[in-house]
Amino acid sequence: MANPMYGQNKADNKVDSLIDFKNTWSFERPPIVMDDGVLGGAYAVPAGGDKTIHLHNYPAGDGSLHALQLCCWNQVAQDIDGPSVHANGMDYENENDDNDGVSWIMSYPGTKGIAKVDSFTVQSGYGFYAKLKFSIADVSVLDDCAFGFRLKSEAAETNFDDFSDVASLNVISGNINIESILNNAATTTTDTTLNWGDGEVHTLEVRISSAGVSSYYVDGAAVPTAETAVTYDAGDVLSPFMFFLHASAAACAVVLQELETGIL
Repeated sequence: MANPMYGQNKADNKVDSLIDFKNTWSFERPPIVMDDGVLGGAYAVPAGGDKTIHLHNYPAGDGSLHALQLCCWNQVAQDIDGPSVHANGMDYENENDDNDGVSWIMSYPGTKGIAKVDSFTVQSGYGFYAKLKFSIADVSVLDDCAFGFRLKSEAAETNFDDFSDVASLNVISGNINIESILNNAATTTTDTTLNWGDGEVHTLEVRISSAGVSSYYVDGAAVPTAETAVTYDAGDVLSPFMFFLHASAAACAVVLQELETGIL
């Protein structure tokens, strides 16, 4: 593929690579937060209820053509509906109580979404990826800290294992696992042999090939242990998501720094 030609946006004078379908967002300032109550409900001031939807709207940045919207919900009712400001990004821990957590998906379930930005169709002629750079202050506090892709059409779930289709890397007490779910079957867990230490910053990345096959990367390198190949169904629409859950009442500070999506 080649860069756009006359009259079109291009990154350079080369003709070897398009840049149209890569977006990067940095969590440099707080989002505008509004409550949607339940999916498709009326907008209101955030209320913090269990599974109530609140939207986090970030402006487009230097590395993106589109603004970023995260469709978030609280696991268990909480008094907090948005991230805390942190020197390195946005802290999405919310309340630090046992079994409290936060989940988000980029594309609002039930909407059209933005193709190849927050909504990706499996086996439709292209591969795609999503990567998230973040830090964790205390990894022992995490029951789940998963990032990757899940089925866009699915609403909020209380438990990670209840999702229908997932391709993710999940940090559990510092252990980085591949966790995948296909067609509502049992969760498949594979230890990558990689670990996440207190205070460390890492980038988790999940790729889905044009054939629908998942692969996993940490800090740009393929994980050393591959899971049994998982091929997602043609026509399924996936969206990047995160699922976070406390294992205790201690603080852990999950600070998001940079999110990127694109086409392979």
